[in-house]
Amino acid sequence: MKELYWNNNNSMMIVEDLVSGMIKRIDEMPASFIQSFDAAIATQRPETYKALCFEYGLGPQFAFKRVFQFSACNFSQKDGNVDIDEDFNFITEIVACPIRHRCNLPYCRFESELSKREIEVVRLFAQGFSEALIADQLFISPATVHNHITNIYRKLNLVGSKHPDRLLVTYVLNNKL
Repeated sequence: MKELYWNNNNSMMIVEDLVSGMIKRIDEMPASFIQSFDAAIATQRPETYKALCFEYGLGPQFAFKRVFQFSACNFSQKDGNVDIDEDFNFITEIVACPIRHRCNLPYCRFESELSKREIEVVRLFAQGFSEALIADQLFISPATVHNHITNIYRKLNLVGSKHPDRLLVTYVLNNKL
């Protein structure tokens, strides 16, 4: 039973065995673990697996890249909960950043809490577009844009922040949107 999470500065994915307490970086895990995890993604999330294969390649030599990206998009915090059991069933979690890293690729959208339209709105908002300009650009009403931004703040837990607009722009920059 394993838990996957990012280290404190989000530079590496950690795999912790919750039974033995062993902690390793994901790139230090045995090939058998990576191959079993890769096979589990293929079985449990076939559409996501197809997108990962399209992006990184099909074949065992690309298994680590597929597993790493899937983990980056679906596991984030050390919370003491099992993320992968002994049979390689996994329980993805709501990650701290629901559209982590390469958000424009299909496998992230499958796991995203933000809708495709919310992603479009947040990109334009971060570029400095006003709600009215976003509405014009996307052919929707300013009220709809406002509702999207409100939902984005809620989903990203920015409600009640002193400077949610700045935090949202920082979020977009940090996540390469």
